[in-house]
Amino acid sequence: MARKAKIVVFGAGGHAKVVLDVLRQGGRYEPIGILDTSRELFGTTRWGLPVLGGHDHFGKLLAQGVTRFIVALGDNRDRQAIYEDAVKAGFELVSAIHPSALIGGGVEIGPGVLVVAGAVINVDAVVGANAIVNTGATVDHDCRIGAHAHLSPGVHLAGNVAVGELAHLGIGAVVLPNLTIGRACVVGAGSVVLENVPDGAVVAGNPARPLQGKE
Repeated sequence: MARKAKIVVFGAGGHAKVVLDVLRQGGRYEPIGILDTSRELFGTTRWGLPVLGGHDHFGKLLAQGVTRFIVALGDNRDRQAIYEDAVKAGFELVSAIHPSALIGGGVEIGPGVLVVAGAVINVDAVVGANAIVNTGATVDHDCRIGAHAHLSPGVHLAGNVAVGELAHLGIGAVVLPNLTIGRACVVGAGSVVLENVPDGAVVAGNPARPLQGKE
């Protein structure tokens, strides 16, 4: 039996609990510790693992030969910042894919991606670095998910949808075929997107409409 590669997880919140479960279910990696920005957690134990420290622990881990790393933060910009710090430090960012996820032929999955239980990523889709495809989300053929984006549980993308980097689609959002969700957009939970969403927009509803300017 092949020896599992050791990995460290950055994040000690509820999202990290999911990431750890996906890693353990996948069976390829052995989580050996958690890093976090909250100093009050240093030295404690979370889900059977020690909270080793924060950024200051990067060098020690690399010196010990622990080179695999995944960011377990739900906030897109926080996750991007830690991802970039880890890459600069010299870690190998790995993806965590639950064994129940269905991955089609020709799918490209970038480094540091999380794919949670029940997700479907269909043929020739591309998922960018450090993105999240959460529980039960579906990504149909030829979709492109940008780096550091987050598809929440139950999101459904029809074919050939482009989601910009840092975009966040809320629980149960639906996007019709051939549309573009711009960079750093927020799509509210349960929204149905019928037209392109420009960069930085916040939309919600059925059909989805911009929220800016509403009291």
